[in-house]
Amino acid sequence: MKNIVILFISIFFSVQVLAQTGDSQEVAPTDETSKTNLAGQYIYADSYFKKSKTGVVLKYAFPASGQTMFYGWRFVVYNTEKFFIGGSGFTGQLGGPGDVGTFSYGGLLAGYDFVIFDDMYVEWGIQAGGGGATMSGSKTVSSGGVMVEPWFGFNTKVGEKTDFNWSMSYFLMPNNQDLPGVSLNLRIDFIID
Repeated sequence: MKNIVILFISIFFSVQVLAQTGDSQEVAPTDETSKTNLAGQYIYADSYFKKSKTGVVLKYAFPASGQTMFYGWRFVVYNTEKFFIGGSGFTGQLGGPGDVGTFSYGGLLAGYDFVIFDDMYVEWGIQAGGGGATMSGSKTVSSGGVMVEPWFGFNTKVGEKTDFNWSMSYFLMPNNQDLPGVSLNLRIDFIID
């Protein structure tokens, strides 16, 4: 069995080397066909934003176990002019002043935005991942699990490459009664060309 695996790997790499050394003519990609040229460089249509964003986030949440303040980061890449994918992660204090606890979560996200005014646009999407929390004090919490968080918000341009976002989201954690709840979010995005 080991010899068969080595044989398949050798054949695969031999075919790759032959494909790279063979005669090939460079063909200019068009908007309708290829999104990469033969050198492996990405070629997008003119309507694509060709950008990514990284941002810092502050969240004030109201889970069932008590109020919490999150801070974290987010990074997204636009696949089209309006659709983006990425990831984010957050952590924060869980509970009130007399409680001791933490709540952390993170996941992958996908979203869509569209312009409504010159310097303002609507953004909505969904994040899926996992998280967990522990707390002692007014209530004892030790739980976690899968998390889904849809959000809806507004972005305003505050600079040439800076956006300010305010949004509302909802934590949905199946089979968990302590952590689901509404969150109010503030975010500053920095556009990376």
